[in-house]
Amino acid sequence: MATLFCLIRRIATGVFAFGAGLSMVLIFLIVFGNAFIRYVFGSSLTWGDQVPVFLGIYGVMFGVALAYVQDRHVRFGMVVDFLPSRVRESLFVVVDLSVAVIGVLLAWSGYLFMASRGGMRISGLSGTVRSLRDATGLEFFSTLGTLAPYQFALCLGGVLLAVAALIKLVERMTMLCSPSPEVS
Repeated sequence: MATLFCLIRRIATGVFAFGAGLSMVLIFLIVFGNAFIRYVFGSSLTWGDQVPVFLGIYGVMFGVALAYVQDRHVRFGMVVDFLPSRVRESLFVVVDLSVAVIGVLLAWSGYLFMASRGGMRISGLSGTVRSLRDATGLEFFSTLGTLAPYQFALCLGGVLLAVAALIKLVERMTMLCSPSPEVS
């Protein structure tokens, strides 16, 4: 059972790191490519300013989950570090439960936001998306010109955060339930 949990944790950490890293690489490539095209050809890509912002949102969502699962997030260490070890770990269990609930609520609110305003068009992407749709004949590309795929980042981020919190919760519960090493 412990090896299965370690595998799940390793896979989740890898997915979080890959998502954050891929977002950063794509942002760099798009911004660099757009600047290069602007200086060489005198005009930039119409979507080159909008897409990196949306990629940044996805990157933050993956990064938040990665930071949480690695326990590298911001916390009030000055207060928590003075608590006895058992009390501190019990407090962290409560925090993990709270963060899991917050992640689910974030995913739900992202879904509601996407459902209510997801059909709004993004002016900077409309022409590019229309051209892509016309060139391929695939109506799916029309969705990329709306806010829905970019608001989906909130849904995904909430799910990722909830998964990260549940992984930390299982780790902490395992530590709390295991017998303390005896001092000889």
